[in-house]
Amino acid sequence: MAKKTVQELKTIIGDFKALAMSMSSGVGGGHVGGAMSSAEYLIAGWFSKLNIPDVIDGPDWENRDRFFVGQGHITPGVYSLLVQKGYYKWQDTAGYRKYASPFQGHPDRNLLKGWEMSSGSLGQALGVAVGCALAAKLSGKTYRVATLNSDGELQEGSMWEAIMLAGARKLDNLITFIDYNRIQNYNRIEQTADIHPLTDKFRAFNWDVIEINGNDLEQVLDAYDKALVPGKGKPTVIIGHTKIGNGVSFMYDKVDYHSKAPPREDLPKGIQELGSNFPHQEYLKLADEYGKKVAGELNAKMPKFSRDYGWNKEGDTMKIALVWTGEGISAAMRTCMDKNPKVMVCTDDSHKLIGLNDKDMAKYTASNQYIDVGCAEQNMAVVSAGLAKEGFIPMGNGYTGFCIGRAYDHIRTSILTTNFNVKYFPTEGLLGGDGLLHEGLEGIALTYYLPNWHVSFPCDNIEARKASITAISEINGPVVTFQERAPKPAVTKEETPYKFGIANIIRYRGRQAQFADAFETKLSTEWKSEKADLAIIACSSMVAEAMRAAYILKEEKGIDTIVVNLHTIKPLDKAGILKAVQGVKAVITHEQHAKGGLGNIIAGVIMEGGLANAPKFKMMGVENAFGQTAKPWELIQHYGLTAEHLATTALNVLGVSA
Repeated sequence: MAKKTVQELKTIIGDFKALAMSMSSGVGGGHVGGAMSSAEYLIAGWFSKLNIPDVIDGPDWENRDRFFVGQGHITPGVYSLLVQKGYYKWQDTAGYRKYASPFQGHPDRNLLKGWEMSSGSLGQALGVAVGCALAAKLSGKTYRVATLNSDGELQEGSMWEAIMLAGARKLDNLITFIDYNRIQNYNRIEQTADIHPLTDKFRAFNWDVIEINGNDLEQVLDAYDKALVPGKGKPTVIIGHTKIGNGVSFMYDKVDYHSKAPPREDLPKGIQELGSNFPHQEYLKLADEYGKKVAGELNAKMPKFSRDYGWNKEGDTMKIALVWTGEGISAAMRTCMDKNPKVMVCTDDSHKLIGLNDKDMAKYTASNQYIDVGCAEQNMAVVSAGLAKEGFIPMGNGYTGFCIGRAYDHIRTSILTTNFNVKYFPTEGLLGGDGLLHEGLEGIALTYYLPNWHVSFPCDNIEARKASITAISEINGPVVTFQERAPKPAVTKEETPYKFGIANIIRYRGRQAQFADAFETKLSTEWKSEKADLAIIACSSMVAEAMRAAYILKEEKGIDTIVVNLHTIKPLDKAGILKAVQGVKAVITHEQHAKGGLGNIIAGVIMEGGLANAPKFKMMGVENAFGQTAKPWELIQHYGLTAEHLATTALNVLGVSA
């Protein structure tokens, strides 16, 4: 690999940032700010100081230096880096954060050339790098291991476990750069859990410390030279003081640009400031064309009926509003916190995931009802347990894979065995933009079988508000209330009956101007059994798809369907389920979850119920797969979970020709 001059490196940095900005602008998302703050370190390493070959799988590939990025969300930078290196053309990345593209919201090693690791859950890449550095030592190999990590990652306990082991094992073949830009997802780091003083902490763990201006290329190059001196007997950390959005005035040191895309109208100004000639207009055109192409391909694969039954596709009939469920949860939180000063938010740098805003943060911080533990899901669990022990009612949140999956043992041990009054509001399901690591498709399975946990998955924003108020104010004990992070059909009304632990039975009664008015909903305990051909049992926004499928089946084939809205999964309304399926020809469970999470639970209820003439049974869900990046409705199409897919499956199960 030919080493680049300083001026050549600066040119690459400008083009790197220009492409990263264009990617983010093209899709209207992506964490570009951190990519720009760490650009000097990335480019200096890959084009000057580290042995990273220009040819993948060439003669020098096995001996390459290994490179890892902990903050996998900076994918505009990851993919721009691979383009600058020549592993891809810039045109290849036009599908960034779109359906069926290898350039997902977080890097997927299985889809990328020249990349070492999937990442997105903070605090893991450094531990993998420690393992690689150990492997080199044990195998007598000379490759070095370098990582890029964010300052917010240092709030994760796993980081310090890796730091401690690297120092103890004297891994002088390991270099870590901390992108110390002091901005996290929604706040500055001092507003969450400050990590200062870093120098003293790393030295205490037996690391060599170099502290620099991480946006000064010459200082970065010099730091690399010092870090790569062999035989130190300890790993090296380069603490790089940087700025989010470095190089572009309107992004510089702005909290919003941690996760905000540069507006298209501002892109020319930013690229001009970078001194790059990158053809951003051509890039945006390609990005738009890619989105239209994949949307058309998905739509072409959809099951067809006599007319288009899609949401809001029928003129002045069957109209529906699309509303994010988090709005219902945040409204409930505000109501409960305003009424009871013991109710409080305990978040992991993700309060906006549940619809709380900066004004809420300021208001409830002032009333001592808001705590942000930072990127530390395990700590959030045990801190919440301590708060609950002393009479507070803490409300935690985050992505299911992180706040529940990562903290599973902490929740199990410190919250559930003692039945502490902690409330969780995780983001679950096929979310879209961020991709597989952020899309929890295992939440029901993770929570249902744990003792003492109440589990709820509301179908829309109205039901989410009712469920959340119940969870916070009426249930004394741990509750998890799942939510989806995308606008979803509002299929209930304020007067729709709701009772925690009691399923809703929904029947289609005939077309109306408003979709919700076309259905009658009753609590299972109040519903008088009716004859039907089919029962669909669902939770979350899949209830809306089940209702639409019931509408399609009735209109197209005269098939009567009972829809069971299982908004409460635990305690399970077994009597209501058995009542709903009694006498039907077939039962279908419908979930945007790993197939069987809900379905196996329902199958067990029906089998144990000992029904005479038991119905046919079919489960629908995500089959043995993680999620991926796309628009949420595209994923529902891709995994075959739309009402059209559901109606087609029902026809097949019932033996009715399409």
